[in-house]
Amino acid sequence: MQILNPTIIMAAGRGSRMRASSNASDAAIQEARNRPKAMIRVGPNPKPLLEHLLLHLREEGSNSVCIVISDEDEVTQSHFAEQPVPGVNVSFVQQRIPPGRTKPLGTAQAVELGLLENPQWKGHSVTVANGDNLPPMGLFKRMFEYAACLPAMDRNHLGLPEERVCAFAVIDAKEDFALANIIEKPTPQQVEASRWTDGTIRVSMNMFRVPYSELLTCVQRATEHPVRKERELPTAISDWAKKEGHLRVVPLAGEFLDLTHPTDIAKAEKAMRKGGMTLQN
Repeated sequence: MQILNPTIIMAAGRGSRMRASSNASDAAIQEARNRPKAMIRVGPNPKPLLEHLLLHLREEGSNSVCIVISDEDEVTQSHFAEQPVPGVNVSFVQQRIPPGRTKPLGTAQAVELGLLENPQWKGHSVTVANGDNLPPMGLFKRMFEYAACLPAMDRNHLGLPEERVCAFAVIDAKEDFALANIIEKPTPQQVEASRWTDGTIRVSMNMFRVPYSELLTCVQRATEHPVRKERELPTAISDWAKKEGHLRVVPLAGEFLDLTHPTDIAKAEKAMRKGGMTLQN
């Protein structure tokens, strides 16, 4: 089978906030506590958010996906073995917690594992996405137009709680739309300084597209953050783009479905029943 737009989906997060007590319904809390975040079922004919994501990818032009799961995940791989998504070749790799640590090594390592699991992707650009949020329909198709890019989403149109959006990394681009910087955990001053000439503040949804070999070099070079003690994908890609690569920043707008907290399940249900989200530009 010809490989089309290979994609790594990061779905190894433990989801501690999703399992926290809340004012969500009992059914939502049970779903959150008993299933990985990406496998929480939503929609008119409930299916895991990750399955919706695979369907998006198929419709927009990808047929090769590697899903990075945790070593505690006993749900994801068996689900797709029993209910495969036709037209999509799906592989899996586990991201384990190393001895002496309480959490995995971070998103850069997750991507490294996915790349090493799929050496046949060499020569292709590889897209990276999160398993616990669903982008608007059309976003992957736009990303597939470029060899190396990241979507820069207008933060006023994400449809997510303001307090959550304010914590997202902001994107600073040059006049030619090349990436200048990704600022993680920005201060209010840094957010204002990154405002684009059209007045928008644009944020990263941790989605990237980079050629296989460059991406592998980039994540293998990534070092641990001194405070968070993780090898972080945005920092690794930002460093690569500043020093040796060209990453096209694509300004877009559209709503995401995000599963971070149990109350998000009801919001996702409502949105899916309306037909989901589409890209605004």
